[in-house]
Formats: sequence, C-alpha cells, structure tokens
Amino acid sequence: MTTAGTAEAIITNAPDAILVVADDGTVLLANPAAVSLTGYAESELVGGSVEDLVPMEARIRHVGLRQDAVNAHVVWPMSASNTLHLARADGELIPVEIALAAVGDGRYTAIIRDASARLSMEHRLDLSESILLLAQERERIARDLHDTVLQRLFGLGLELQALEMRSDPATAARIGSAVDEIDLVIGEVRTAVFTLGSAHRDGSFGQELGTIIAQASRVLGFTPHLRINGPVEAVITDEIRTEVVASLREALTNVARHAQATVAHVELEAADGRITARVTDNGCGPGDQHRANMGNGLRNLRRRAQMLGGNCLVGPGTGGGTELLWSVPVPA
Repeated sequence: MTTAGTAEAIITNAPDAILVVADDGTVLLANPAAVSLTGYAESELVGGSVEDLVPMEARIRHVGLRQDAVNAHVVWPMSASNTLHLARADGELIPVEIALAAVGDGRYTAIIRDASARLSMEHRLDLSESILLLAQERERIARDLHDTVLQRLFGLGLELQALEMRSDPATAARIGSAVDEIDLVIGEVRTAVFTLGSAHRDGSFGQELGTIIAQASRVLGFTPHLRINGPVEAVITDEIRTEVVASLREALTNVARHAQATVAHVELEAADGRITARVTDNGCGPGDQHRANMGNGLRNLRRRAQMLGGNCLVGPGTGGGTELLWSVPVPA
C-alpha cells in the first residue's frame, strides 16, 4: 500500500472525527466518524462551512479565531480542560474536545472527539465523592450522638430515678413523668443515629426503611413516624430483612386503604432475641368489618411471620385506632 493509501486508511478508520478545512472555512474532507458525530451526510459536510458546526451564538467570533489560527499556523493539542460544543445537524449541542494543526496552503486539520462519556464519568465521580463525604459526616454525627448525647440522657434518667425514690408522691409522679419523657427522647435520638448512620448508604436497611416511609407518605397524605429501638440492623438477617420490608409495606398499604387515619407510627425493635415491628394508627379501629377489609393483606402478614417462626396480631391501639404487631425470632 502506498503512503497516500495508508494515510487515507488511517483517516477513514480513525475513531475520532477528522475534518480538513480551507482558509475560508470550507470543509474539504470529512471522515466517517465526522459524519456520525455531526449527523450531517458526507455530501452536506464536504463543501459546507465549518461554522455550521459551531453553536449559533459563537459563529461570528469563531470566524475571527479560525482566521487567526490559520495565519499563525497554530498547533492546538487536544486538551480535556478545553471542552467546547459542536452543533449537530439536529440542533443538539454535544461537548467535544478539539485538536487543530495547520497543514499548509491555509488549510488545517481538526480532530474532534465526543467528550460526553468523559464528562458523564467526571460528574459521577464528583457525585460519588460528595456522597462519600456526606456519608462520613453523617457517620461522625451519629457517633457523637451515641457517645455523648445518649450517655448523658441515660445518666440524667438514672439520677432522676434515684431522686424519685426519695421524693413525696406528688413530686415522684412529676419526676416519673420526666423520666418517661427522657425515654421518649432517647428513642428518638436512637432513630436519628440509625438514620444518620445508615439510611443513605446504598442498599442499607435504613435506606429501605426510608424508601418505604417515603412511598407510604405519598399514598397516606402524611408521613408516618419512624422509631428504631435497639441494634436492629446489626442483628437482622437477610431473610428477616426481606420479610420485614415486605410486611411494613403491606401494613402501611392497609392503613392507607382501610383505616382512614391521619397519624401512623412505625416502630422497629430488636430485643430479647426478636425483631418486632409495630404499626399503629388513629383510624377507624380493628372492628370485624375493618379486619374483613384487610383480607389478603392481613393473611400475607401472618404468613410471612409464621414462615420465620413468628406471629402477627392485630388489635385496638392503646389510644384508639389499630395496632399491628409483627414479631419473629432472630436466629442465635
């Protein structure tokens, strides 16, 4: 093969778009990659103006820049830091990297590379780095909450209980109420620790719970309250996790369909060798008609619990409405 034939084969088979442009901006040659990248037919590219490939707002300025580059015999290497845009035949603007080289007689070669994949990868990397930094900050906050706030609340509760034992009945009752309030706060902080520490880790149990709550909110018209007690994620097995997620979704769906509730609470607890999920609402209550309406949903909940050696009970809540208690043992 002759030298000319070799050069032609290289240009024809090059993965990047290659244009040869005259000093007046006329395209003299376009390889198949240029046809594919620009969306123009070869007959439209060759003989047309290179300015047709420049975004409309930059075309006038491009004429001057092109002429200066030709006059100065500029050699402009391709650089990822200089991302420009090419206007395709359909009007789409795509990011590109361009290398220029003067070839004599006022002509120059432009090698054009689609930068979409590189920019997309850079964006994903930047996003991943941001997510990692956010996750690390969440983990730090979770540790601080657990190691400082919770311990101080525990200590305060113990001091109040000791004081309660030495107080008159009226004062003891008030102290007991304060201790109960501290217990509630501890539960809320534990939930915050669980959420901060795991809810945003991709594929985590906390993330699944967050998704369930978000989905239920759209159907219910309000957001259920979530509370975590004990090291749920540390002791739950994959099998139990699958059934807990499905059961919570089923339970909240039943609340949305049948309870006519305005408030719902979801509580997960790991204690005494069991994982227990409690779903309560302030709806119409678990009368015979309500239980009949739950139908397959309640049967599915019971079946899921029984498959794991557990049980599922539905009854009236302590403050009205309905309480669903789903509990299974955790393998030793």
